[in-house]
Amino acid sequence: MALLQVERLTKSFGGRRVLRDVSFGIDGGEIVGLVGSNGAGKSTLGDILAGVTAADSGQMTLSGHPYAPLSAADARLLGVDVVQQQVRIDPGLTVAQAVVRGTSQSGRPQPELRRQAGVLLAEVGLDVDPDTRVGDLPYFVHGLVETARVLAEDTRFVVLDEVSAALLPLEVTRLHAVAGRLSRQGRGVLYISHRLPEMLEVVDRVLVLRDGVIALDSPADCLDPVRLAAETMGEPVSLPAPRVAATLARSAPDDVPVRASTWPAPADDVALRVRNLRVPGRVEGVDLLLRHGEVVGLTGHRSSGVREIAGALSGELPAVTGEVVLHGEHRTLGPAAGEALRLPAYHPDDDADGVDPGETIARTLTQEPWGALSDLRREIASLRGVIRTVHRLDVKTLSIRTVFGALSGGDQHKLALARWMASAQDVVVLHEPTRGLDVRSRQQVRQLLDEATAHGTSVVVVSVDPDELAECCDRVGIVSGGRVARWIDTRELAVDAVRDRIVEAATVA
Repeated sequence: MALLQVERLTKSFGGRRVLRDVSFGIDGGEIVGLVGSNGAGKSTLGDILAGVTAADSGQMTLSGHPYAPLSAADARLLGVDVVQQQVRIDPGLTVAQAVVRGTSQSGRPQPELRRQAGVLLAEVGLDVDPDTRVGDLPYFVHGLVETARVLAEDTRFVVLDEVSAALLPLEVTRLHAVAGRLSRQGRGVLYISHRLPEMLEVVDRVLVLRDGVIALDSPADCLDPVRLAAETMGEPVSLPAPRVAATLARSAPDDVPVRASTWPAPADDVALRVRNLRVPGRVEGVDLLLRHGEVVGLTGHRSSGVREIAGALSGELPAVTGEVVLHGEHRTLGPAAGEALRLPAYHPDDDADGVDPGETIARTLTQEPWGALSDLRREIASLRGVIRTVHRLDVKTLSIRTVFGALSGGDQHKLALARWMASAQDVVVLHEPTRGLDVRSRQQVRQLLDEATAHGTSVVVVSVDPDELAECCDRVGIVSGGRVARWIDTRELAVDAVRDRIVEAATVA
């Protein structure tokens, strides 16, 4: 008998049917992967299992007993919990309090809570003081805090919803170890992810959700990432080719390896040159050269200094430097106005959250203020542009009058990025531009980057995802100890080869 059995679940939002006839079972001790395109209903299904939302029809059983939770709290009492990518934890709690909140251990004395939290945090690979306030942690590790909380509970079934999307390879390995522990304890795990190679390493079985039904139920060892991507999209999918920047293809000598700080480039080909960038205590002497139309990636461990480098470039952190030259003009870093370097930076959560979820797609994507005096011809052209963007990005909606918040998380991310990129010029910084996106959506984001760089925009991509860096970047810098320890040139390398080199270099660093 299956631990969790789902029969003929349906769910609609407005006039859009998300789940049509979903049926499957998961045994105790089994880790089952769930994949599907953005908007396929994966998170909706996970929310139904975890009591966050209710199905329109269908039945579920847990250990043979009818299961119909009235809320997330009710589901936890029945033994089902969910860890979401964008979990919201009270920022005023300490990490120790967050780990045990809502569990039977929350009433224990504070010293015992700290010790227990320390053990659980070590198991998920999160090296933080249990007395640290949640609000002082970067958003991308909140999922690990929540995973530690699940370990503290007597949970029979766990949904891991895109928890790995913002994790480093080593952290993903720790997450997989946690899933393995849950499995050995006889608990069931539903593992939702778009990072297919990583997911296939840990799951026993894979469910593909497509067109509102389970289109494939297969043992993991019968699949590979290419076939699984094709099954997810419902059509053949080719592996992404390495990105070749026009400037590199035109200018780089065949026998000279590209290095940001050592390879001389023609002055008129350089968009940004930074020498001896320093952020006190975090970054020590970084040189960076970025050419017109080039995409350079930066990655590294949490304490490597990679995010401080990005913060210094965008003016979010105080820094000093030996030289900053933007398009041949000398700039400064720091609080000075006018000539200070402040590169525009896109953060998926901040910029997506900056969009009003109650506003329509049409108003969100319209460039000029809605209701501004304009001629009819310009207004029609603007709306046609919105429609083209929605179709081109394959956004799952019935109308451009749909409110933004009703879209799937992936579709919201794509539209928010497209909106931001439409006004991006010069040199920009993108944090994790394809995080949480399916194969087709990642290709669409890459196309946005290709179009921007074709018009001369240069891009710095900051990411922990080796696949994202391999697909989008011309060069990738591995940051360690506040310095760029190594540059990887992606030209003429297959994406999987680039990925392996990034993982290997990041592990060594």
